[in-house]
Amino acid sequence: MRMGVDEVGITELIGLTDHVSGMNKVAFGLLLEDADTPPLLPYPEEEEIDPVVRELVGEVAEVESTRLGRDGVPCYWRCLARNRHYFESTWNKHKLLLDGGVLEKGAKAAVGFGVSATNGSRYFIRYFHTYLVNLGWDPGRILEILGVVDHYNSFNSLATGMQIESDIRP
Repeated sequence: MRMGVDEVGITELIGLTDHVSGMNKVAFGLLLEDADTPPLLPYPEEEEIDPVVRELVGEVAEVESTRLGRDGVPCYWRCLARNRHYFESTWNKHKLLLDGGVLEKGAKAAVGFGVSATNGSRYFIRYFHTYLVNLGWDPGRILEILGVVDHYNSFNSLATGMQIESDIRP
């Protein structure tokens, strides 16, 4: 067991990090980073949405309103509603990683916030910040996440720049 998290938790953290990083890139590619700019792809009209996706959009609205403390379907999911397979697979993975597993929701939201900050994803920085606030986290605790991100990003930059080979082995 490492850092109080067993192998299942470590695997979950790696999966969550990869998932959030991918979502960051998609949000950036869709131009969702700037709230004043329309997304790269227009939101689909109701009749353009596959019936399976329409049903899932309703689920997204319900789950995300609880998670974020506000009604509506976030822009990210509205943009993805154009493609049934991508929407369905991404939503299922998102639910599984954020709502299932062994780690608590606050820890997952903190990881999502840290990954989004590292990647510079304005859209998901706001998303995970809102989620953390909705979970009851105060500004000091949220700032601590950025301090940890800063610290470990610096360590990684130094180790990479100095080309230090790891002597840490399981």
